[in-house]
Amino acid sequence: MKTKASLNEQDYLHSFMSTMTQKSDTIINYVLAVYFLLGIGLSFKYDTFEIGVGVGTINLLAYYSAKFFMKNSKFYQYVLSVVLAIFMAQYIYQMHGMFEMHFTVFIASTILIIYQNWKLQIPLTLLVVLHHAGLAYLQNFIYNDANGLQVYFSQVNFDLETLLIHTILAAVVFFMNGYWAYYFKEHSENHISKISDEYELENMKLASAKYSSMSATKDYNDFIHRTTLDLKLPVNSVLKLIDVSKGHTDNDKLLTYLEMMRESAKKIDDLVNDIHVKSTSSRS
Repeated sequence: MKTKASLNEQDYLHSFMSTMTQKSDTIINYVLAVYFLLGIGLSFKYDTFEIGVGVGTINLLAYYSAKFFMKNSKFYQYVLSVVLAIFMAQYIYQMHGMFEMHFTVFIASTILIIYQNWKLQIPLTLLVVLHHAGLAYLQNFIYNDANGLQVYFSQVNFDLETLLIHTILAAVVFFMNGYWAYYFKEHSENHISKISDEYELENMKLASAKYSSMSATKDYNDFIHRTTLDLKLPVNSVLKLIDVSKGHTDNDKLLTYLEMMRESAKKIDDLVNDIHVKSTSSRS
């Protein structure tokens, strides 16, 4: 890729990324609707409608508020990353620590690739690590009485070893998704750069062809101009010679021939004058 993009390339790249962002935002609207409705659906299992509706609504308000008030910023995308992580925590709580609910964060991480911004994986990763570490500690060391208050984090034994393995594997998934987001963006920029180079090359060829055509036309007009100048003098001389000859003879037949010669010479003179005028205009 070129070290510095041309103005046309920058404009095209900005237009392309803006279009991709708009399409991604449209997809995210459907994704958030599905996530919200999933929270409502999970509420029937353990009667957690307050969480399903309350947390889901707060998530939607946070995302769309950031998008509305910071229209010219990518901040709302980072808010989206946090919102998707919170949805995961919401589902885990609603299903009383069902281990399969942890996998929803991998879906969220994959969805974020569409923005082609690897940095969106960072807030998602941080929130997941803090959530898992904090709730694992609370479940194992603080609220570990089966008859007391429960922290719904995991239905399986989630000791330190499990936490480390779980975190490392999740980090690998987040890293790979971040890499793919970075790769797709680089691929897009390289592709646009290649198109821009080809477009500029075609423009240079067209400009060169136009210049060559203009040069050839100029040379042709110069030649025609010089030729008409060279023809005007002898034609005028012939006309004058005919007029002089007509004044020195009384022979009717000879006068008829001279008049015919004069008409022919006058036509040639008019044609030369017309060509001369047009060639002069073309040169200007």
